[in-house]
Amino acid sequence: MFYTEEQIRRANERSISEYFRSQGYNCKQIRSETHIAGFGGFYVKDTAVPNPFYVHSQQVGGIGLVCCLMKVMNMPFKEAVQAALDGEQGRGEGRIENKTEYTPTQRYIPPRPEPKPEFIMPEKAGDNRRAYSYLTKTRYINPDVVNAFIRAGVLFQDTKGNAVFLHRENGKPCGAEIHGTSGKRYIVGNTPYSELCDRKVIPTEPYIAELVDQRLKDTDLKFAGYVYEKNANIVVESKDYNVICGTIAEIRNSNIDRNAVENDVNSKLKNYKGVAPGTTESYFDFDKGNPQKAYVFESSIDLMSFMSLHPDVTDCKFVAMAGLKPNVVEKLLEKNIPVTLCVDNDTAG
Repeated sequence: MFYTEEQIRRANERSISEYFRSQGYNCKQIRSETHIAGFGGFYVKDTAVPNPFYVHSQQVGGIGLVCCLMKVMNMPFKEAVQAALDGEQGRGEGRIENKTEYTPTQRYIPPRPEPKPEFIMPEKAGDNRRAYSYLTKTRYINPDVVNAFIRAGVLFQDTKGNAVFLHRENGKPCGAEIHGTSGKRYIVGNTPYSELCDRKVIPTEPYIAELVDQRLKDTDLKFAGYVYEKNANIVVESKDYNVICGTIAEIRNSNIDRNAVENDVNSKLKNYKGVAPGTTESYFDFDKGNPQKAYVFESSIDLMSFMSLHPDVTDCKFVAMAGLKPNVVEKLLEKNIPVTLCVDNDTAG
């Protein structure tokens, strides 16, 4: 028996990402596309049926699951149809040749990759004292590790006092992970600080700033502010100064559960962490000895903590993704480097 045109059409119109997911592959939704890990840039456009696909490492693409299985998995035509139909047998009585190529009527043109944003290097400070003190005294990183990173040129302090971990590709800077050193904080308000004119700063307490934010964030009154562990500042335009002061006085005189609000504040307080403009799929890495394997972390400080706790671990590449980036692991595996993942034991990790 042979496959009918109806069976072939149905097989080719099956969702590519759904098929690969059912086979145990890691599929990640990225806007209207799905990235399928393990193939070196395998992307599927889910919004069109049949699905267009393209594998950048192989520079092959096409439309539909049958076409995909033939080109990406090197399956013969009949095997590809059968796999797409989950083993369903052919029902046709006439002969359909065992094709070596399956091309739908549509012509697939792979999308042009979006241009990468330009990386903007954070401006270096005159010294590294603040970053050094934060890493060694607050995060308890071994000073030898900090000094090794500074000497290698991959760690420095910027003019805002942040610790900057430089990403490099072929020796050239291509991105940076930034960690704040001024303690835990979070932002309140509904307007960027720079957009407020004729500003006035109102010092207050963290729980007060949190409640002001809850009450006024969705109003037309513009304000900004930072909440720290022991204090807070609210910034307003001069014309709204009395309104904010009145709201603060009302909060102080009201019957509130201060402990509950302070618990809410503590749950939001975080050390600043981000990346420099133009940082995309790059990563931080530091080689110790002659690398035979790689340890991959979510953040550079996690990486430094591991090196401090395990100083005898050598002949390896230490990598920090500045988040969770499957492409970083794929790049290492493509270079035949054994990888040990050292990520958080949570849903994302």
